[in-house]
Amino acid sequence: MKIPVIFGPTASGKTAIAEELLKRHPEIQFIVADSRKIYKYMDIGTNKPPFHLRKHFSLIDIRDPDEYFSAADFSREAEKEIRKALSSGKVPVIVGGTVLYLKALFEGLFEAPPIDREIRQMLREKLKTEGIRKLYQKLKEVDPETAGRVHPNDWFRILRALEVFYQTGSPISRLQKRTVKKNPYVPLYLGVFRSRENLYRRINMRFDLWMEQGFLDEVKRLLALGYDLSFPALNTIGYKELILYLQSELTLEKAVQIAKRRTRILARRQIYFSRSLKPPVKWIPVEEGLSEFIRVFEEHLERAD
Repeated sequence: MKIPVIFGPTASGKTAIAEELLKRHPEIQFIVADSRKIYKYMDIGTNKPPFHLRKHFSLIDIRDPDEYFSAADFSREAEKEIRKALSSGKVPVIVGGTVLYLKALFEGLFEAPPIDREIRQMLREKLKTEGIRKLYQKLKEVDPETAGRVHPNDWFRILRALEVFYQTGSPISRLQKRTVKKNPYVPLYLGVFRSRENLYRRINMRFDLWMEQGFLDEVKRLLALGYDLSFPALNTIGYKELILYLQSELTLEKAVQIAKRRTRILARRQIYFSRSLKPPVKWIPVEEGLSEFIRVFEEHLERAD
């Protein structure tokens, strides 16, 4: 069975397309493939759909910000939501830009072994005393393939890869290739395409709008609830920079500038890594409106009927 996937980099307009499709096809149930929309209390900086439409979107607000949620977790939960939608007469549609989640659902990811507490504590201590650069160099030595696809400052994925190496003696990249997943669902990737200039302009304008909507107050509330940069949920673009501003490490102007720049880098990375998706993404231009995207999507629905 083919499952449509509305894919695109951050700020490309996926949510707007989903809202427009709901007006025309209320039978759709969207399953969100976004590694930040899963977290509660993080609404503005993750660009969640309006509250009155949330019932049409699954896998939003399913974890607290201090909880871990892996790609394997997403795969399991998404499969449940697909089955639930089908059993209730709904049309399941994936929407999101987290490539790792999509690959986990449709292609499979290996289940990492349990990690001994001693190994985890040892690596966390090394992170504190030696810094992320030393750990990244170690990863380059033991698993150059993984090191080549993670950012040198992505401490979470670097630690995870080293944990698996020290636990098993094998690089995580080698273990991942052993994964075989039998999945009855086949993705139809429909990509939201915008020129780089247009996408960057939307990223900048969206962040300015978030600030007007109270993004800074949202971050303050999260800190007041006891969440901070030690949790992966908040150690993410936008939240991280505003927290550093509130900690007097950045001016507000600088925090916003850095967040916008990092979001633009994220968009480029999402587009780059989308090349690994199978089958390839069918990119549909939307700069002159959403009508062509809607047309292609509806053609698929008609064929599915």
